[in-house]
Amino acid sequence: MAEKMQPTPDDSPVLTVTWRKSLFGLGTALCFAVSAIFIRDGLEDLESPLLGVTVGMVMTTIVYGVLLLFRRGQIHQGPISRDAMSFQLAAGVFVGLATWARWIALDMSPVAVVMALGRMNVPIIILLSPLLVGRKQERVTARLWLGAGLIVSGAVILNFAS
Repeated sequence: MAEKMQPTPDDSPVLTVTWRKSLFGLGTALCFAVSAIFIRDGLEDLESPLLGVTVGMVMTTIVYGVLLLFRRGQIHQGPISRDAMSFQLAAGVFVGLATWARWIALDMSPVAVVMALGRMNVPIIILLSPLLVGRKQERVTARLWLGAGLIVSGAVILNFAS
């Protein structure tokens, strides 16, 4: 089934998004939000946040590995440039360090505080991404800023409600 495309003022096509197509993204957001509570509970039984991060990353690697085994015939990838590989490796290191820092923060602070501060990454990314990849590839719109504001507002409300 072909995706419906609608023209934009600058003649570039935009994919029409429906609620059904948004379910995976919404499910991911829900899992990410709830994971902090599970991390906090798990840290009560672990001696070190680093041990928790290690267990989590090993389990994630196993799950992704199994999924890749089943889908390996569907993945068609061309050669990877040295620059792309360098960026991917750097991103992996930074994500690992950020995950470790998040676990440490969850061990030391209330979940609501960590989540509220963590959601500040949204406006920072919106500000920096056009500078890194270019304004043509990363279009920042008022609708995007509205979504970012709602994300940060929700995290702040969570802080006051807890």
